[in-house]
Amino acid sequence: MNGRLPPEVIQRIVRQNFGRFRLCYENGLRTNPNLQGRVAVKFVIDRAGSVSTASDGGSDIRIRRSSPASFVGSKPLVPQPEGGIVTVVYPIIFNPGD
Repeated sequence: MNGRLPPEVIQRIVRQNFGRFRLCYENGLRTNPNLQGRVAVKFVIDRAGSVSTASDGGSDIRIRRSSPASFVGSKPLVPQPEGGIVTVVYPIIFNPGD
């Protein structure tokens, strides 16, 4: 069953963890100064409001070798999803100089 969370809650999750994405991108720029593209994280929020899984959601670039779960975290969210689990694919665009 598919649940629902307000878009602002999902955006808050990503914004709270954006520093992790940015740091990895900046590290990638040291190796490739022209590194740019889209990083997409797919994560599933379970009925309890926790991130149960996270994976690559179709990124154009790789900025880190570890699991996408390390970017999103697994702390419970507030509020819990309405009606079941929620699957999110959230893209972030990176360009040198941003």
